[in-house]
Amino acid sequence: MKLTEDRLQKEKMKQVQLLAAYYQVVNRLPKGEKRDQMIRDILISKDKIKKINQRLTELDQQKSAAKKQ
Repeated sequence: MKLTEDRLQKEKMKQVQLLAAYYQVVNRLPKGEKRDQMIRDILISKDKIKKINQRLTELDQQKSAAKKQ
């Protein structure tokens, strides 16, 4: 389970870095298709981070439940 948690943490950091890069670029782009696509990419990245956070929370709850037993 620790490997899964570590892998999820690494993936989360990768997505956070990608999200930061998107935000730096999107504000400089003129309105148009490229900017719209970048905004879609931001939303996808945010969704991935949210899902990773949910999974990490589930793993943490499982660990807490296991310790109580």
